[in-house]
Amino acid sequence: MEIDDWRNRIDAMNDEIIALLNKRAVCAAEIGKLKKELGLPVLDASRENEVLEAVGEKAVKAGGPLTAESVKKIFQAIMEETRKVED
Repeated sequence: MEIDDWRNRIDAMNDEIIALLNKRAVCAAEIGKLKKELGLPVLDASRENEVLEAVGEKAVKAGGPLTAESVKKIFQAIMEETRKVED
């Protein structure tokens, strides 16, 4: 394959990632509504730690080129941005 072919594949995957991130954000917004009704804070540090540990373990099991720490950093950014739609 040529470089443009690889780039086209990446562009298509970016579209899929964006769609999934938006679906995730919709779920987070619904959780945010429930948290408001229940008087709970937006940030649930213990839940976020659980998620980070889980995605780190999944990254190791997947055996890809991304390390557990890399995947955790990506998910930290995702959760930080998603919290904004929970408000």
